[in-house]
Amino acid sequence: MAVAWCAVASYGDVRTRRIPNWLTGSLALAALAIHSFYGLRAALISLLVMAVLTAAGTLVYSRGGIGGGDIKLAIAASGMLSYPLCLPFLLYSAIGGGVLAVGFLIMRRPSRASASGKRETLPYAVAFVFGALLVALSQTYAPFLRITI
Repeated sequence: MAVAWCAVASYGDVRTRRIPNWLTGSLALAALAIHSFYGLRAALISLLVMAVLTAAGTLVYSRGGIGGGDIKLAIAASGMLSYPLCLPFLLYSAIGGGVLAVGFLIMRRPSRASASGKRETLPYAVAFVFGALLVALSQTYAPFLRITI
């Protein structure tokens, strides 16, 4: 489910460099609803994952490291995956973000926007699709991708 939401978010992120709040909010609510079916403990763990990432993400966002929509997508997707799957998701997403950044540097053309001093951004939701997809594969068809915590 996290893969699908991240894929929808990445489509919009690539086109407009924005991730809608309704998308991240609905994923976070779905995460809590799904985990609540497994009991209060599972729902609280998912909520704790989202709270910790909110605190860490706010710090990264405030320093200009990543966009607000990207942080909200990471929080919601991590809440859906919950602990411990959120950890390989974040690691794989960071790797995907690095590959994405290198690809953008290679393919980058000088533009008026960069010449005017405006900051170019990456559609980081694409990296989250990569992370969610690798976690899903590690749990199904490619167990060699599992990262044990």
